[in-house]
Amino acid sequence: MVESRVTLAEVTKDNVDKVLALRVKPGQSCYVADNARSLAEAYVYPDRARPWAVCAGGEPVGFLMLDEVGPDHPEAPGGRASYFLWRLMIGAEHQGRGYGRAAVLALIDRVKKLPDSRGLSTSFVPGDGGPGPFYERLGFKPTGEEEGGETVVRLDW
Repeated sequence: MVESRVTLAEVTKDNVDKVLALRVKPGQSCYVADNARSLAEAYVYPDRARPWAVCAGGEPVGFLMLDEVGPDHPEAPGGRASYFLWRLMIGAEHQGRGYGRAAVLALIDRVKKLPDSRGLSTSFVPGDGGPGPFYERLGFKPTGEEEGGETVVRLDW
């Protein structure tokens, strides 16, 4: 079972080079920022960005980053927590094996345990070959909002 083999691991000096070396398939780069940009954003927003290496068998196969605005954060909407899947990428050579699904399910499990957690949002660039159907299969529903030309979807619990 893929889900049991996939873990979210801290990005450290021991695995950062492998995370940075991961690339999506040709034609997918318009759907997700590269991992160097994501890690730079995590550095700039340490109070809210939560980056992880997506690992299978202990080796990085992808990258995931959560935007966590807890209820005590000054930017919490209405004083409520907000959890947003900021980035998800699976390396080209690892795609099609269920790692992306397993990574999002692992993230959902983590987010459900966070303060005032009621759901997880994300957004994606619409288009052929884009991740819209992937999120739909996981139960995410369109909110009717757009953010920077991206479609916003949400999974509530």
